[in-house]
Amino acid sequence: MNRIYISSIILTISCFSVFSQKYPSDTIEKKRILVNPARIVEDFYKAYTASLLSDPHSSRLDMEKYLTKRLIEKTERVLAATGADPIIRAQDFNETAFETLKVEPLESNWYMVSYRWNMNDGGSNKSIPLKVALVNGNYMIDYITPEWNGPLYGDTLLCKDIPQHTVDNSNPQSMLETFFAAYTCLYGNMPEGLASQLKTLRDKHLTPKAKDLFEEAVNKHKSDGLLNYDLLIDNFDFDCLWISSMTYTALTENSFQVSYTQGISVKVIVVTLIAFDGRYKIDTIRINKQV
Repeated sequence: MNRIYISSIILTISCFSVFSQKYPSDTIEKKRILVNPARIVEDFYKAYTASLLSDPHSSRLDMEKYLTKRLIEKTERVLAATGADPIIRAQDFNETAFETLKVEPLESNWYMVSYRWNMNDGGSNKSIPLKVALVNGNYMIDYITPEWNGPLYGDTLLCKDIPQHTVDNSNPQSMLETFFAAYTCLYGNMPEGLASQLKTLRDKHLTPKAKDLFEEAVNKHKSDGLLNYDLLIDNFDFDCLWISSMTYTALTENSFQVSYTQGISVKVIVVTLIAFDGRYKIDTIRINKQV
């Protein structure tokens, strides 16, 4: 994966999108006051995709006016997981895509953004479902379906009904299952500041040895230009639709294999637990690449 490409897209998503006077910003920014959610989506996509086509030294678009903070964080994770910009489900954009860009309503403030990469190729169509929410009196894009979920849309993707879990560290099996339930449900709930909340869970339930293993894996991926790697899931993000596929297999009394299915691939993480300060904690983490 191209490190320069990933770094530049992360900067675009996290901070500002840039576009030239060929696609003036004033008109787009003034339309921001409109209360039509579809227009908000269209204005954002026109401004954002224009920035991908234009001079990077012209006027700037503030992403936080259009995307919620939790979605901005989510797009960074999805980018690292897929290698493509999740806002357009591609690594770049062209004039044909810009000219064919359209927004269509679905239901319950869900919209389908679509465009065609090649005017003469029907197979080059891209369709991206997203959800708009009313935040402090303004409509904002709050969720963009990741590429791995294809054309799926609907509030079940938002995992609002996922229960909160308390970690039971009275024995190895219960500690393992309740910890991973709490950890993956945090991903599913997609709160703003997810990284710090995940860290709080790790600090409480991992030994110093396991924390060192985690940070070593994070730094290894960071050196390749890939941020947000999580050793506990062997991934950069976790979708709540994957929770039902999670399995826990005991290898020994204190060693377990945790697995889940992502599309056609299976992620396998092997962990061991020890009694630490009177409570069971995760002590080692390794990825099984044989599956």
